[in-house]
Amino acid sequence: MKIGLFGGTFDPIHFGHLNLAVEMLEKRSLDEIWFCPARINPHKQEEIPTTAVHRLEMVRLAIEEHPRFRLLPVEVAREGPSYTYDTVRWLVDQEKDKAHPAQFSLILGEDALQGFYRWNRVLDLVELVPLLIGSRNRGQSELEGSPAVLEAIHKGLTPTRIMDISATEVRQRLQQGLYCGHLVPKEVLDYIKKHELYFNTKSLEKNEAT
Repeated sequence: MKIGLFGGTFDPIHFGHLNLAVEMLEKRSLDEIWFCPARINPHKQEEIPTTAVHRLEMVRLAIEEHPRFRLLPVEVAREGPSYTYDTVRWLVDQEKDKAHPAQFSLILGEDALQGFYRWNRVLDLVELVPLLIGSRNRGQSELEGSPAVLEAIHKGLTPTRIMDISATEVRQRLQQGLYCGHLVPKEVLDYIKKHELYFNTKSLEKNEAT
C-alpha cells in the first residue's frame, strides 16, 4: 500500500485541500490518502483552532464519498502541539514488522515550504518518508534549509492545479455572511451552519436569509 499522509488544522477543510489530495492520489499513483487533523499547530500556538471534534467531523463529511480517502484521528487524541515527525514515526513503527509494510509519503501544499526548514526534526522527517508537494512549478531557489531538506523538496515537487483557497479566507467570509459554496463542500457548510461555527450573530442571520 502506498499511502499519502495529509496533515493540517483543516479549520475548515475546503476544496483546495481536496483538490490537492486527488491530484496526488492520481499523479503519484497512491493507494490511499489519510487525512490527519492536528490538535494544535506548533507554528500557530497563539491561534485557538475550532474544537477538534468539529474539525474531525468536517473532514469526515468532506471525504466520505471518496473510497480511497481515510480519516486518521491520532494527532487530536495526543496532548499538546502536533508534530508531524511523531505521527510519521509512530505509523512507520506500526508497519515495520508486517510482511508487506505500507509505504508512507507526506503531502504538502506549496505554501508550507517557506517555513518547512523550521519543522520539528525536519532532517529526520525527510529521511523517514518522501515528500509530495503540490507545485505550480515556480522556482524554489529562495527556500531555506539543509541540502538534504532542499533535495527532498526538489524530488517531491509535483505539478498540480492549485486552487488558491485558504481556511482563513473561508472563516472571514463565513463571519461576513458571504457565500462559500464555491470554496467548501455542501456537507461541511451544512455542518458549520448547524453548529454555528465561525459565525457571529449578525452574519448567521444574513447567511440564513440568503
